[in-house]
Amino acid sequence: MSLQEIQHVAILKSQKSVIDLTSFLVQQGYMEPTTGYKRTLLTYSLATLKHLIEDEVKRDVSIFEVKNGQSLRSMSSGERKRALLQYLLSLDSKFLIVENVFDNLDVENRKLIEALLMEAAKKISIIQVVARQDELLPFIKDFFVVENAKDIVPYKKAIESFFEEKTKIFDDFSIPKTTTKYAYAYNTFVKLQDVSVSFYEKKVLGNISWEIKLGEFWQLIGANGTGKTTLLSLITGDSHKAYGQNIVLFDKLKGTEENVWEIKQKIGYFTPNITELFNRRHSVLHMVLSGFYDSIGLYIKPLDIHVKLAKEWLELMQLTDLANKTFCTLTMSQQRMVLIARAMVKHPPLLILDEPTSGLDKDSIAIIVALINKIAKETRTTIIYVSHIMEKGLEPDHTYKLEEATEGSIGAKL
Repeated sequence: MSLQEIQHVAILKSQKSVIDLTSFLVQQGYMEPTTGYKRTLLTYSLATLKHLIEDEVKRDVSIFEVKNGQSLRSMSSGERKRALLQYLLSLDSKFLIVENVFDNLDVENRKLIEALLMEAAKKISIIQVVARQDELLPFIKDFFVVENAKDIVPYKKAIESFFEEKTKIFDDFSIPKTTTKYAYAYNTFVKLQDVSVSFYEKKVLGNISWEIKLGEFWQLIGANGTGKTTLLSLITGDSHKAYGQNIVLFDKLKGTEENVWEIKQKIGYFTPNITELFNRRHSVLHMVLSGFYDSIGLYIKPLDIHVKLAKEWLELMQLTDLANKTFCTLTMSQQRMVLIARAMVKHPPLLILDEPTSGLDKDSIAIIVALINKIAKETRTTIIYVSHIMEKGLEPDHTYKLEEATEGSIGAKL
């Protein structure tokens, strides 16, 4: 393989893979052993993005603000990814590693990022690290796979056979019961009528009407910036924009007789960012148990019945052997299963799952989707599953889509 040729490869990896990309590039002839890493190899990843944002905070200055008139911190996820890619491509480099490049991006932003990479591929070698088959860049023809969690070897089989569906993983166990009792006899569970939200001069949501009934399973989709997070904050009580609006939650009109804490006790909530709260050395079992006590970790002696139920959740998810392991040592998909279990141990009336599969490989996505489908079928919990795309294998009763419009995003049931 000539160092002068522009060649591109994709590396298929799972959540458990640990790879040394520098050694791989040297072994495959992309990079000479004496070549300086920083001068020739750039990495497009969430880790790079996080480092640059932290640097902005420390220095109180942003190279992106000079170029784009906006700091990374103030950009949406799609804007951040475009800005980072454009910045890296402006640097003098022979190689660009792109890792999970399309995570958290809607269809339109994916097209924009792919177009930038298609153009860049004419000038520099691109190494794509990918966990999902549908994210492979079209100009890449050489594929490698990570074997034994670390060794990168050429992959000769059809790409489609690398991935394995895992939809039957939970068939041997039922969703554990709970000791928590809720009053489910609501006349109006969640209802928003002609709700509009503006921030400064920008209208984000325009005349949104959406009713969710007890026990329903909804998927909420929409492109980046259409207001999905804002809409969720109206339901969870985390936004003051809900006051004065025609919003009824659990039979109570927002801003009248409702108690925010009482509302939050009826809602289980998961977002990938929630893992940032759990940076202490809590065990996996304690993480599940903490859901009974609404705490970040476990700080009191739990009831025996709660310990029994938490262990049943770990058995359901085939994580029993990891009960005493430290939560932060789990794979990303294992952490998310544990946190979904933590949100569900009390069988809350409403469960909100915000992008639970972002950043996961296809096998892990299939496992998370299967778990959520099982929760929907075997409990009375109402589910709102938030995503940029229609997730394969998910079995919602209904889908509600937000679309950007001049006077704020509009919503409709598909």
